[in-house]
Amino acid sequence: MFRTGITVSLALAGCAAPGYRAPEVPIPAAFRETRDTIVETPATLSALPDTVSSQDVHDTTLARLLNEAASANLDVRTAEARVRGARSARTEAAFDLAPTVTFAGGYTRQQLSSAAFPIVAPAFPDQNIWDAGFDASWELDVFGRVRKTVQAQSAFVAANQEDLRNVRVSLSAEVARAYFELRGGQERLSVATKNAANQQRTLEVTRQRLQAGRGTAFDTERAQAQLSFTLASIPSLEAQVRQAQYQIGVLVGRPPAALAAELDAAVPLPVLPAAISVESPDSIIRRRPDVVAAERQLAVERALVGAAKADYLPRINLGGSAGYTALSFDALGDGGTFRYAVGPFITWPALNLGRVKARVDVTRAREAEAQAQYSQMVLLALQEVENTLVRYRTAHSRMERIRDAAEASERAAELARLRFSGGVADFLQVLDAERTQLEAQDQLAQSRTDAATAYAALYKALGGTWPSAN
Repeated sequence: MFRTGITVSLALAGCAAPGYRAPEVPIPAAFRETRDTIVETPATLSALPDTVSSQDVHDTTLARLLNEAASANLDVRTAEARVRGARSARTEAAFDLAPTVTFAGGYTRQQLSSAAFPIVAPAFPDQNIWDAGFDASWELDVFGRVRKTVQAQSAFVAANQEDLRNVRVSLSAEVARAYFELRGGQERLSVATKNAANQQRTLEVTRQRLQAGRGTAFDTERAQAQLSFTLASIPSLEAQVRQAQYQIGVLVGRPPAALAAELDAAVPLPVLPAAISVESPDSIIRRRPDVVAAERQLAVERALVGAAKADYLPRINLGGSAGYTALSFDALGDGGTFRYAVGPFITWPALNLGRVKARVDVTRAREAEAQAQYSQMVLLALQEVENTLVRYRTAHSRMERIRDAAEASERAAELARLRFSGGVADFLQVLDAERTQLEAQDQLAQSRTDAATAYAALYKALGGTWPSAN
């Protein structure tokens, strides 16, 4: 079942330290739930598309909402800002590979202490010191401390980019879920409204029979009670529809009610494929942004360990300065005012190696934590795919069974009303048939919604790819 030792190699070119490899995590050769109506196809890697077409989600309105959310949602903008910040931090770290040069100029009025130089002069006059020049310093990255830091920042950029992609994937799944719940709620509302109309007609029949002396008050009150129960369910369904509309508005970056009028018109839930194609576990794990982000964070911590260990060794710097110093501004640049200094200097924390070791231990602990989190993320991703596959498969199976029951209950209710009108059956049979019909139709609408929301969850589990029909 398991291909022990399969490495999910997610290292990005130029982002990982030399010799870095992602840890090996056992991955099954196939998902257990890829059976019956769901089949597996050869592994293929595909990037998350920039736009969603109606063929992907079988609904033009949903495709438009998904594309609008991808560009206007505030969580996406927040993640994009984090990526920009990470890139700037990487650029700043990369500047440490080059010399630092600063220009400075200034004026100082001073008087030296005659007590410090009693033999030279009894007193020193006030002096005006004018100075202009530059200072330069450059750490020779002999032991790779700066390079490791830049590698860590590069991996951090990649982690933030994957976090952004994960936000977009999760957002698309959330928009789809809310949209499917909206359409499912509208379908349930339509079922309740139609059944209420049928029950209203049944109530009128019982009243007419009562007035004609062929019915009973008991039948009329039972019909009224069933109608009232159905009517009582309508307000809560209307509230569910409104809440879904408001959620979609916020998800696409608009005020809650901005899309309510546009989404008021009921549209059937899209017809989803019963059999879908699923890639291999290894391929899906490679594509999932949360897994890739966890691996990139591990690469960050691994590089920071190397940077911390470099502090055991000396730092070699080249420094220099050049400029002019004169007693008056007009004299700057004259002969004798030029100055310079250049030379290397070495620093080594010989008496602070205990502190260095403590910092190295901290980074190693963070690396171990990141490695455990990465391995856990892989396992959770595999679990999520298995869960969503079985949820989608069973939701489709349940929907087919309930569809048969709904069709049968509709025929039974019509026959019960005909038999009652002809005096062949009592009114209790009509009430029971109508109650069964309402329950079956409502459960059918709910099962369609469950299958659609499972489809959205499967999209997220597959790492941002809409499941395609087999």
